[in-house]
Amino acid sequence: MDADEILPLTPETIANLLGTRRLSEEEPGELQHRRAARWAFPGAVELWVPDEAGRETHQTGVCHNLSEGGVGVRCDEPLAVGLTVPIAIHQPEASLHGKGVVRHCTPRGKGFLVGIEFLFAEA
Repeated sequence: MDADEILPLTPETIANLLGTRRLSEEEPGELQHRRAARWAFPGAVELWVPDEAGRETHQTGVCHNLSEGGVGVRCDEPLAVGLTVPIAIHQPEASLHGKGVVRHCTPRGKGFLVGIEFLFAEA
């Protein structure tokens, strides 16, 4: 992947990424309690989780779904609700990096489904 394919996590880069998949006629998942529709986006996710001493631990997960405001990630370890984490989402079109806040962490099978809301930097 070229360096120009590593992009900051912004509303525009998320919209562009979602636009590439919306062209495929795929229907989004149900809204349920969500503000925005979510699409299946399998791919790698990296998280840098701070510990009590402020050091970051690198964790990997699998992207479950993606929306304009957040991402669902399958992880092996639980994450605390309210925790702010640096995140990188890797897709064939590009890798996006930024920050998000954990909104829920639900046990699923042998791991956890973690909902992360994007934190977009003010312009």
